[in-house]
Amino acid sequence: MTKQSEPPVDDETIHARIIDDIASGYFAGGARLKISELAERYQTSTNPVREALRILQGEGYVEFEPNKGAMVKRIDFNTVRDTYEVLRLIEPYFVGWFAEYATEQAISDLEAIQEKIEATTDMTRTVITPLDNAFHNRIADFHYNKRAAALWKSQRAALRVFTFRLPIGRSRHKAICEEHSALIAACRDHDPERATAVIRLHIDHAGQHLYEQIRMRDLQNEPQDRT
Repeated sequence: MTKQSEPPVDDETIHARIIDDIASGYFAGGARLKISELAERYQTSTNPVREALRILQGEGYVEFEPNKGAMVKRIDFNTVRDTYEVLRLIEPYFVGWFAEYATEQAISDLEAIQEKIEATTDMTRTVITPLDNAFHNRIADFHYNKRAAALWKSQRAALRVFTFRLPIGRSRHKAICEEHSALIAACRDHDPERATAVIRLHIDHAGQHLYEQIRMRDLQNEPQDRT
């Protein structure tokens, strides 16, 4: 791991800076997080770094192993399953409300974001993920329950961190566009039942896509039989 000097930061931002470094791929899954190196990188003392790592452990980004210390958690089937189960419980709650009460402006906002998603030819997550987040955030932010929205956003943030280096692909991009369009249509009709059915299917398809990517990654990383 190459040491790199960064501008000084307040203690409160160290947690966010580590997450950003994980999301950008600077710290890959399985990378060891040495407290002294992190303190040097963020130009702070070791105590705030220890506290940030403790919080990150509780959030599921970091794990501690005996005699090794803190390491970036590597995404696995259980992580994806648990996260998508939470999303499947919470997001229909937002979508049903949005479909019933959304204003013309709110629906038009979704359509504008969707046009950008459909127009993109770059299949990397650095391009598609921010647009996809904007689409789903518009729905969640319309809801009055900000605490539930914060919980939902934390789960989506975890997925962004763990899936940054995984490809999306044109077939998944096409499915995203089709499912978003179906969701917008249900919201335009103010049909909560149809809208919640669409979002559950959308979440299920996203989870299945990620499961397959993890399976392929693990197969590629398996030791080859040289006999």
